[in-house]
Amino acid sequence: MIDAISFTNGTLRYLDQRFLPLQENYVETRSHSEAIDAIKTLAVRGAPLIGVAAGYTVILGLQSYNGTKEEFPAYFDNLIADVEASRPTAVNLFFATARMKEVYDRHFEQDSLDTLFNRMRDTATGIHDDEIANCDAMARHGVELIRRDLGDTLAKRKLTVLTHCNTGTLATGGSGTALGVIKHAWKEGLIEKVITAESRPLLQGLRLTAWELEQENIPFYSISDSSSAFLMQKGMIDFGIVGADRIAANGDTANKIGTCAHAISAHYHKIPFYIAAPVSTIDITIRNGDEIPIEERNADELRTIFGTQVATPTTPVINYAFDVTPNRFIRGIVTDKKAVVGDYDQQLKQLID
Repeated sequence: MIDAISFTNGTLRYLDQRFLPLQENYVETRSHSEAIDAIKTLAVRGAPLIGVAAGYTVILGLQSYNGTKEEFPAYFDNLIADVEASRPTAVNLFFATARMKEVYDRHFEQDSLDTLFNRMRDTATGIHDDEIANCDAMARHGVELIRRDLGDTLAKRKLTVLTHCNTGTLATGGSGTALGVIKHAWKEGLIEKVITAESRPLLQGLRLTAWELEQENIPFYSISDSSSAFLMQKGMIDFGIVGADRIAANGDTANKIGTCAHAISAHYHKIPFYIAAPVSTIDITIRNGDEIPIEERNADELRTIFGTQVATPTTPVINYAFDVTPNRFIRGIVTDKKAVVGDYDQQLKQLID
């Protein structure tokens, strides 16, 4: 059983994903600054897991507070701001901090600091528990949608699925979003094998998803990101499913860079392409993908591969961490509440309401 993150006796323990699959390096910390750095550096990554980590990071910050109640509001505001600045695209992070702020707003005046901190600790644990339950629900809804959409093919043979980046236990703390659906479909006998795209520049698909699939004994092949269209052309992929870091009100979806190219290819080849993400990833305050803030990361992530220089230090680089897939290329969005197909503007709003 993969233990991506846990919180016990005031200590955050996480699997540092930068070293996988060659080394399983677990880190323990009681420092909220170290936890924030883990989110920034992708030692902890994946939108739902970032949300879980954000909740626990706030708790670490509370544990280190030794001031008065009168001084606490300013400290809390700075702590939340520091956590929220760690990854600007993953809306789950802001969902988690919003839940912590809600507890603060509701109880600060009447609670002692100890009581308030206990409430927030329970909230952080609840965020983690919710993600585990959300993954199980998504897996069920996703398999139901696959059966409906691909029933004719399933009557003849098992399916081959394309996925991108990592959306399993390492990204969620539960069974996974897209990879959770895939795992459940495998157990149901629907999947023959998985095609995992490498996900440059940090290779989460090649390093992390491949590692998880090996742990689950699920057959797979890893491919270069640019070869998925050719595999679709050859009839080697039946459908695609990926996760999301933020979903706009109209269904436009931000996910790991490279996702949009897979979706466009799938649309051209008339192959269903799905998004799997908890409702907390939906941001109805953002009308469409043009309004989603896209993180641009350090150029050296592209110029080097695990410390090895593959381009000159002066090579100009554009290194966006995410792209946005327009809703017209998305067959369905699988959430923990239901699988949504069609009118995303209306149906996504209903999920939030």
